[in-house]
Amino acid sequence: MTVSMLVAAAENDVIGNDGRIPWRLPADMRRFAAMTSGHPVVMGRVTYDSIIAKLGRPLPRRHSVVISQRPGLPTGSVTWVASPSAAAEAAESLCERLERCEWFVIGGASIYQQMMTYVEAIHLTRVHAHVTGDTAMPSGWTDGFSLVTAERVIDTAAELSYSFIHLGRGAR
Repeated sequence: MTVSMLVAAAENDVIGNDGRIPWRLPADMRRFAAMTSGHPVVMGRVTYDSIIAKLGRPLPRRHSVVISQRPGLPTGSVTWVASPSAAAEAAESLCERLERCEWFVIGGASIYQQMMTYVEAIHLTRVHAHVTGDTAMPSGWTDGFSLVTAERVIDTAAELSYSFIHLGRGAR
């Protein structure tokens, strides 16, 4: 079973501003959907609420595991848990039932930090700019990970340039 983190971060590691992603990258959104579709995704309450505000429903074709001390109403596609260990247990159980062997941590910042011990791979969209924001990844968050692949993206619809970077724990 593989545990992967999906994150988009600027060169100064900013990932959010005022509860939103501070850029619009259409190819990154398509990549996110393609990678996570059919797989469990682990997130925090704020990330879940932002998805509901934007889409009006949980992410389609995925099962969401939401870490929160204030659980919401259970649905067929959302599991509420109170801790990172309970989230890992729920995601692994879903993977076994779905016969899938990968689940994704998708945010926000505190969930990325809390789930880091479970993560084996990071799929980073590196935005090639220093961006103003109020939410950033913690210092040293990629320590212990090595570059597997990197691909500069040519996206004429994007407001900023960026690359898709795959990091693996201990990979060379």
